[in-house]
Amino acid sequence: MMLTFRLCLILFIIGLVNGCSTKSITNVQTTQTVDERTQQLLQLNDWQLTGKIAFIQSSKRESASLSWHYNDTDNSQELDLNSYLGINVLHLTSNNNLHTIEVDGKTYKSRNLDQLITSLTGFNLPTKALVYWLKGLPFSANDKIQYHDDTQLPVSLTSEYNNQLWQINYANYQPNNGVQLASSFTLKQHDLLIKISIKKWTF
Repeated sequence: MMLTFRLCLILFIIGLVNGCSTKSITNVQTTQTVDERTQQLLQLNDWQLTGKIAFIQSSKRESASLSWHYNDTDNSQELDLNSYLGINVLHLTSNNNLHTIEVDGKTYKSRNLDQLITSLTGFNLPTKALVYWLKGLPFSANDKIQYHDDTQLPVSLTSEYNNQLWQINYANYQPNNGVQLASSFTLKQHDLLIKISIKKWTF
């Protein structure tokens, strides 16, 4: 079933899941300190990921496949959400802080992505923070990260983004481009639960 307009926009920004694993990160081998890993990830500004995202709220559940290319160097991004039939249900492009969303045959533009999402959905969503959180990096000084005692990899992150408390949990770390990255995530805000599964990171 094709995602509704409202759910598409929510799924898009929390800006990836059927069967997200909670595999322990205890056995992950890493020789990097927290600071070394952070500095390396901050330099990886041009990346692409593919995976799945599931939105769960009360008795509702929707899922979609995700393709997201983000380039901080030239301040651009492109994101697509597709139904399980391969039908595109949402397309986002951003260039030099001009954001364009195409959904249900209509086009919406704004220079403030947060405001655009809020005006279309009524939700205050972590549009800017997610590109950091997916790599296990803090977005702001108030973000609090818990690290595994042995591997020194992020286990969870707590943040107050736009006066809303978000809890992010990480699992299934795999080496990519010389750094360990999680491939399974849960994001929770009040009664909203997002499950993300990344199939492939590309830098």
